[in-house]
Amino acid sequence: MRKFGFKIFTNNLNNSPQLIEDVAKYLQENDGAFVELMVVNDTSVDDIQKLKMYFRGAEVRVHAPHNIMGFDTGCAEKELSNRKILATSQMAADILGAATIVVHAGCGKGEKYLAETIRQFRIFDDKRIVVENLPFFASDGAPLHGNTPPEIALIKEQVGCGFCMDFSHAVCAANYAKTDIDVFLQGFADLHPNVYHISDGDVVGVDDLHLHFGEGNFPLDKMINHYTLPDAYVTMETGYGIPSSAQKWIADMEYLRRLEK
Repeated sequence: MRKFGFKIFTNNLNNSPQLIEDVAKYLQENDGAFVELMVVNDTSVDDIQKLKMYFRGAEVRVHAPHNIMGFDTGCAEKELSNRKILATSQMAADILGAATIVVHAGCGKGEKYLAETIRQFRIFDDKRIVVENLPFFASDGAPLHGNTPPEIALIKEQVGCGFCMDFSHAVCAANYAKTDIDVFLQGFADLHPNVYHISDGDVVGVDDLHLHFGEGNFPLDKMINHYTLPDAYVTMETGYGIPSSAQKWIADMEYLRRLEK
C-alpha cells in the first residue's frame, strides 16, 4: 500500500497553527499517511519537539532547505553555511526518527557544479540523504543541475545516497530539453527512488506550478500507478502560500487514493 504524505513547514507552527491541528487529526484517524517536514533555517529544538508531539505515532520524513533559502551545494564558498543549514535538518531527523532527508542538488549547470555537489554530499556523509531531481531553472531564475537521469545516477553512484523523484521537476526538465516526458520519467523511475514528490501542472510547460490535483493536466493516474511502486512514499507538493487549514491538502490526499490501483 502506498503512503501519501503532507508537506509541512516547521514555521507553520506559528503562521498556520490550524494546518498543524488538521493534519495531526487526519493522521490520527487515517492509516497510510505521513508528514514530510521542511525544516526552515534556524528551526529550534523546541519547535521540533512540539511537532513531534503533534504528529505522535505518525511517520515523519525531513526535507532540507534549498537554494531559495540559501542552501546551494553547487557553490564551494557556501560549504560551511550549507553544513550549518543541513545540521538543523539532521537534528530534526534525529529527534523525529526520520528515515530520509531530501536534499536538492545545487545551482549552476555543468560538470564543475555537479562535481561540487558530489563533493559536498560526500562531506555531509549521511545515509539518510536522498537527492532530489530538479528542473533546469529555480523559481528565482538560477540555473540548476541534477535535472537529468544520468546526472542523478552519477550523484547516487559517487555519493551512495538515495533518490527523491519529483514528477513535476522531471516534466519541466524534459520539456526544456525537448524530450518526451516518459523518457525522463522512466529514466528516473529506473533509479529506484526512496520517496516521490507529486503535484499537478502543465504537461507541456517548463515551470514548476505546484497545482492542486485536478487544476492541471498532468497524467496523474499514470504517474502514480506506472512510475511508483505499490509500497511507495509519495509526498504531495501542492499549493503555494501559507495555508489557513489542511482542507485542500486533505482533498488532494483523497484524490490520490481514488487514483491508486
